[in-house]
Amino acid sequence: MDENICRETLRALSADCGLRLSDRDLVLCCRHVALVALWNRRVNLTRITGREALVKHVLDSLLPAPWLPEKGLALDVGSGAGFPGLPLAVIRPGLQFFLLESDRKKASFLKVAAADLALKNVRVVHGRLEEAPWTSKRCRSPEGLHGAEGPGFEVITMRALRLNEAMLQMMGSVLAPRGVIAYWAGPSSAASAPGHVALAEEAVLERLEDASYELPGLQGRRRLIRWIHRKS
Repeated sequence: MDENICRETLRALSADCGLRLSDRDLVLCCRHVALVALWNRRVNLTRITGREALVKHVLDSLLPAPWLPEKGLALDVGSGAGFPGLPLAVIRPGLQFFLLESDRKKASFLKVAAADLALKNVRVVHGRLEEAPWTSKRCRSPEGLHGAEGPGFEVITMRALRLNEAMLQMMGSVLAPRGVIAYWAGPSSAASAPGHVALAEEAVLERLEDASYELPGLQGRRRLIRWIHRKS
């Protein structure tokens, strides 16, 4: 898709959803989509392209933003092609994003994309959640990579991944007090997601009321499941 056409299409789609994007936001989001299409020729990033990608990837990443913190440290687990991490980093410059991706080729794409978009609030980390440096007891935040223990992440995002209680406990261990885990559950039922997850030091992940939203032209409301870190 031509990037000029992309910008006008995304402008119209976002306006229909009540989402106001600046010219800069539109340019960067469409540049991201163009980079995904370019890299798709050699790396399997996504089967969704064109206008469909604007709806199912870009808007799906951005519409839940009002339910997320606006400042602090953010971790996107299993970033893949960069959704939702890169679009959220575009519209939330107050969030310092760490994009965690276990596939080396996809991590390479994310590094190129973040540099191309000149997003200074994005850092790419190649690895798995259980292997990330800040998951050790002596290292509770990205600052811990340099030897100083920090407060943890204000928000952790996950999309298009299987979620289980063990993963929630692992993410909860690096979450700041009152930090939020946000899971893009799509249109599927969220009944199986746990309500409470016990953490160390008398802390708990408490499930908040699910948020829901609609994507233009698609049936079924999308669901965002969130947990907050609280003392039990």
